Amino acid sequence: MKVRKAFAVTALAAALSGGVAAAPAIAQESSVSPAAQSVSYIPLWSGTHTPTRYWATPDFVQHHSRWLATNFGCWGHDGARIKAEIVRTRDHHVMNRSAYQWCHDGHQYRLDATVSRGTAYYMRLYLKGPKHSMYAKAYEVR
Repeated sequence: MKVRKAFAVTALAAALSGGVAAAPAIAQESSVSPAAQSVSYIPLWSGTHTPTRYWATPDFVQHHSRWLATNFGCWGHDGARIKAEIVRTRDHHVMNRSAYQWCHDGHQYRLDATVSRGTAYYMRLYLKGPKHSMYAKAYEVR
Protein backbone atom coordinates (compact mmCIF):
# COMPACT_ATOMS: atom_id res chain seq x y z
CA MET A 1 0.00 0.00 0.00
CA LYS A 2 2.87 2.37 0.79
CA VAL A 3 4.39 1.67 -2.61
CA ARG A 4 1.10 2.59 -4.30
CA LYS A 5 0.85 5.85 -2.38
CA ALA A 6 4.48 6.70 -3.15
CA PHE A 7 3.89 5.94 -6.82
CA ALA A 8 0.76 8.10 -6.85
CA VAL A 9 2.58 11.00 -5.20
CA THR A 10 5.50 10.68 -7.66
CA ALA A 11 3.10 10.49 -10.60
CA LEU A 12 1.17 13.51 -9.33
CA ALA A 13 4.36 15.54 -8.98
CA ALA A 14 5.44 14.55 -12.49
CA ALA A 15 2.03 15.45 -13.91
CA LEU A 16 2.01 18.84 -12.19
CA SER A 17 5.51 19.61 -13.41
CA GLY A 18 4.48 18.97 -17.01
CA GLY A 19 4.95 15.21 -17.36
CA VAL A 20 1.92 14.14 -19.40
CA ALA A 21 2.83 10.43 -19.47
CA ALA A 22 2.00 10.06 -15.77
CA ALA A 23 -1.68 11.03 -16.17
CA PRO A 24 -3.02 7.51 -16.95
CA ALA A 25 -1.30 6.10 -13.85
CA ILE A 26 -3.01 8.71 -11.68
CA ALA A 27 -6.42 7.84 -13.13
CA GLN A 28 -5.89 4.16 -12.40
CA GLU A 29 -4.76 4.75 -8.83
CA SER A 30 -7.64 7.11 -8.00
CA SER A 31 -10.43 4.80 -9.19
CA VAL A 32 -12.70 3.37 -6.50
CA SER A 33 -12.40 -0.36 -6.05
CA PRO A 34 -15.54 -2.45 -6.62
CA ALA A 35 -15.30 -3.73 -3.03
CA ALA A 36 -15.76 -0.15 -1.74
CA GLN A 37 -19.06 0.32 -3.60
CA SER A 38 -22.37 -0.83 -2.15
CA VAL A 39 -25.42 -1.63 -4.27
CA SER A 40 -28.94 -1.48 -2.86
CA TYR A 41 -31.65 -3.43 -4.68
CA ILE A 42 -35.23 -2.31 -4.25
CA PRO A 43 -37.77 -4.84 -5.56
CA LEU A 44 -40.56 -2.66 -6.90
CA TRP A 45 -43.23 -4.88 -8.31
CA SER A 46 -44.02 -8.24 -9.82
CA GLY A 47 -47.20 -9.89 -10.95
CA THR A 48 -49.02 -11.74 -13.68
CA HIS A 49 -51.22 -9.53 -15.80
CA THR A 50 -52.96 -9.35 -19.11
CA PRO A 51 -52.21 -6.46 -21.47
CA THR A 52 -53.80 -3.14 -20.64
CA ARG A 53 -52.70 0.48 -21.00
CA TYR A 54 -49.91 0.14 -18.38
CA TRP A 55 -49.14 -0.92 -14.82
CA ALA A 56 -47.52 1.48 -12.39
CA THR A 57 -45.11 0.38 -9.67
CA PRO A 58 -45.18 1.88 -6.17
CA ASP A 59 -43.15 5.07 -5.67
CA PHE A 60 -39.46 4.82 -4.82
CA VAL A 61 -37.04 7.54 -3.73
CA GLN A 62 -33.37 7.77 -4.71
CA HIS A 63 -31.32 8.68 -1.61
CA HIS A 64 -27.59 8.37 -2.31
CA SER A 65 -26.96 9.04 -5.98
CA ARG A 66 -28.36 11.04 -8.88
CA TRP A 67 -28.02 7.98 -11.12
CA LEU A 68 -31.02 5.67 -11.01
CA ALA A 69 -30.89 2.27 -12.68
CA THR A 70 -33.80 -0.09 -13.08
CA ASN A 71 -34.26 -3.61 -14.40
CA PHE A 72 -37.47 -4.98 -15.85
CA GLY A 73 -38.55 -8.04 -17.75
CA CYS A 74 -41.14 -10.72 -18.27
CA TRP A 75 -41.31 -14.49 -18.57
CA GLY A 76 -42.49 -16.35 -21.62
CA HIS A 77 -41.27 -16.93 -25.12
CA ASP A 78 -44.37 -16.50 -27.27
CA GLY A 79 -43.89 -13.17 -29.01
CA ALA A 80 -44.96 -10.91 -26.14
CA ARG A 81 -43.09 -7.62 -25.69
CA ILE A 82 -42.53 -5.31 -22.72
CA LYS A 83 -41.64 -1.62 -22.42
CA ALA A 84 -40.81 0.51 -19.35
CA GLU A 85 -40.72 4.19 -18.41
CA ILE A 86 -39.22 5.96 -15.38
CA VAL A 87 -41.65 8.68 -14.30
CA ARG A 88 -41.31 11.50 -11.73
CA THR A 89 -44.31 11.24 -9.37
CA ARG A 90 -45.01 14.92 -8.64
CA ASP A 91 -45.68 15.98 -12.26
CA HIS A 92 -45.77 12.64 -14.15
CA HIS A 93 -42.78 13.68 -16.30
CA VAL A 94 -41.22 10.74 -18.15
CA MET A 95 -37.50 10.77 -17.30
CA ASN A 96 -36.54 7.94 -19.67
CA ARG A 97 -38.27 5.22 -21.66
CA SER A 98 -37.21 2.02 -23.32
CA ALA A 99 -38.21 0.52 -26.63
CA TYR A 100 -40.37 -2.60 -26.68
CA GLN A 101 -38.25 -5.65 -25.78
CA TRP A 102 -39.07 -9.32 -26.31
CA CYS A 103 -40.08 -11.48 -23.36
CA HIS A 104 -37.27 -14.04 -23.18
CA ASP A 105 -37.93 -16.16 -20.08
CA GLY A 106 -37.11 -13.51 -17.49
CA HIS A 107 -34.29 -11.74 -19.33
CA GLN A 108 -33.50 -8.45 -17.55
CA TYR A 109 -33.56 -5.22 -19.50
CA ARG A 110 -31.99 -2.11 -18.03
CA LEU A 111 -33.27 1.46 -18.01
CA ASP A 112 -31.27 4.33 -16.45
CA ALA A 113 -32.05 7.96 -15.69
CA THR A 114 -30.40 10.94 -14.02
CA VAL A 115 -32.70 11.97 -11.19
CA SER A 116 -32.88 14.26 -8.16
CA ARG A 117 -32.11 12.78 -4.75
CA GLY A 118 -35.05 12.75 -2.38
CA THR A 119 -37.65 12.90 -5.16
CA ALA A 120 -40.20 10.13 -5.71
CA TYR A 121 -40.30 8.17 -8.99
CA TYR A 122 -42.21 5.17 -10.28
CA MET A 123 -42.10 2.90 -13.31
CA ARG A 124 -44.77 2.24 -15.91
CA LEU A 125 -44.72 -1.19 -17.55
CA TYR A 126 -46.42 -1.79 -20.90
CA LEU A 127 -47.08 -5.28 -22.30
CA LYS A 128 -48.09 -6.37 -25.81
CA GLY A 129 -49.22 -9.96 -26.16
CA PRO A 130 -50.84 -12.60 -23.95
CA LYS A 131 -50.88 -12.74 -20.15
CA HIS A 132 -47.35 -12.81 -18.65
CA SER A 133 -45.47 -12.60 -15.38
CA MET A 134 -43.56 -9.32 -15.23
CA TYR A 135 -41.19 -7.71 -12.74
CA ALA A 136 -39.43 -4.42 -12.07
CA LYS A 137 -36.65 -3.44 -9.65
CA ALA A 138 -34.51 -0.40 -8.99
CA TYR A 139 -31.04 -0.11 -7.56
CA GLU A 140 -28.50 2.54 -6.67
CA VAL A 141 -24.76 2.56 -6.09
CA ARG A 142 -23.67 4.18 -2.83
